[in-house]
Amino acid sequence: MKRVSIVALALLTFAAVASAHDGMSLQGAPPPGMEMDGGFGGGDLIVGSDGTVYLAKTTGTNGAYTTTVTAVSTTGATAWTATLPAGARGLALPGNNLITATETTATDGSVTTTLTAISTFSGSVAWTKTISGRAALGGTFNGGTYFVLVVPAATSGGTATRSLVAIGSDGTTLWTISI
Repeated sequence: MKRVSIVALALLTFAAVASAHDGMSLQGAPPPGMEMDGGFGGGDLIVGSDGTVYLAKTTGTNGAYTTTVTAVSTTGATAWTATLPAGARGLALPGNNLITATETTATDGSVTTTLTAISTFSGSVAWTKTISGRAALGGTFNGGTYFVLVVPAATSGGTATRSLVAIGSDGTTLWTISI
């Protein structure tokens, strides 16, 4: 009985770890003082519909980090490598662009997020879109991506607003609903 319990606990632990890593996204730079060794740095591995693999890798030390994405073809050849904007977080693949987000907080406390689309064909920037608020990338759909946008309250004690936003693969806002 004791052996069965231990095996069951081990399987549950393994399932929890696997679940926690499912859909892992780029969370930004590692904690200060943590040196990256050229490994994946907690980054994404996304497979396109044509089999191309897109690998995100963060390198650097002491607060100076660079994140790159490398496209690897089905033959194992590197197609291109692109450097993401500083502070990039999240990586999604809706169609022919990889989407990442960077966040800026002004001295007045207002927050803006810039979405950057990297072309899967060349690794160059296809488009950028700056929006007011804090955006968290969500799922993708045929031709775009969803994200949750939170706009902090303008005054102390005010209420933040939350929206679900659909962005097309060309960077246009398709629709927004309050949530």
